[in-house]
Amino acid sequence: MSAQLQVQLGDQPIQKTKQLAAHAREQEIRGWIARKESVCPYAPGLARFVQLPEMTILTMQHVYFLAKELKAFYQARENGKRVGRWMLMPAFEWTSHEQAHFEAEQVFWLLNAAYYHLKNDKKKLKAALNRDLPGYNRGYMSEILNPIVGKLPQLNADSVPPNSLFYSALSPLYKSKQFYRYSPHCIIPLVYADEFHELKTKHPKVTENVCFDIAKGGLYELFGDDLDLNLEAFRRELPLWGAIIDRVAEIFRASATGKCSHDESLKGCPASNLALFRLCQTNLVNQFYEKYADYLDVLNSLIDQTRAAPGKIIAASFAGSGLYTIPDY
Repeated sequence: MSAQLQVQLGDQPIQKTKQLAAHAREQEIRGWIARKESVCPYAPGLARFVQLPEMTILTMQHVYFLAKELKAFYQARENGKRVGRWMLMPAFEWTSHEQAHFEAEQVFWLLNAAYYHLKNDKKKLKAALNRDLPGYNRGYMSEILNPIVGKLPQLNADSVPPNSLFYSALSPLYKSKQFYRYSPHCIIPLVYADEFHELKTKHPKVTENVCFDIAKGGLYELFGDDLDLNLEAFRRELPLWGAIIDRVAEIFRASATGKCSHDESLKGCPASNLALFRLCQTNLVNQFYEKYADYLDVLNSLIDQTRAAPGKIIAASFAGSGLYTIPDY
């Protein structure tokens, strides 16, 4: 038997094992998805799974691969219904949050390049490969705050581009399984962005429940699952936490622009407001906490339990922005 033939035969069990491992991961993810109720990209629904090759650099070879898969996803139907979720499985499990953040962003730009390849837009394809597409905002840890593959929706628009996909990244690296970015295996889900718009307008209660689950999971991830948290009281108090974030962000913008802090132009999206909230001085957050302390029973309790600053606790509940959020360990 030739050495070349031995290599070929020897590769078969390895390749088969890899395929079986991918299939096993997919089945475990499918079972986990079926037990979740969420508006987020990993929510129950028809899904198409794709096993990715290793993608540590941005190359046209990867663009061609993803463009072919993206086209197939757009065309995918089951029993006449659109397959609305695209689950990309990385070649290897991520071993750290830093690796997850890096590789998730690599795939993000490659997917945008693939989208513009299908659109035959060479200028934007090149910009995507250079990570230089206009309109994307970054947070305090350089995370992309508006992770859309395709055409970005206009701010406060009544409609969303039909083929735009919201992008996320999940992994088993988190301490708490209640954190909304936890999953049994690393996975990159995408969902049609217009589903978010439709649910927000037609089913606001569903969106409210998901936001609460995200906020609760953020606290458990940072401070541990044994945290004593009155869930009903927290649900009632959470909007005030969000209002503090928004108001602090407006003041931050006002100080940078010289405008009145109540100017309508200073209002931003939740993700950008959170990014500014994290950057602001502690004493500004403390001023708002002290002003409303009588209405913040849950926050007062958490400060006593954790000895953490009010700003750190509030930020933990809104830690879901970006491609792949790195927790504040």
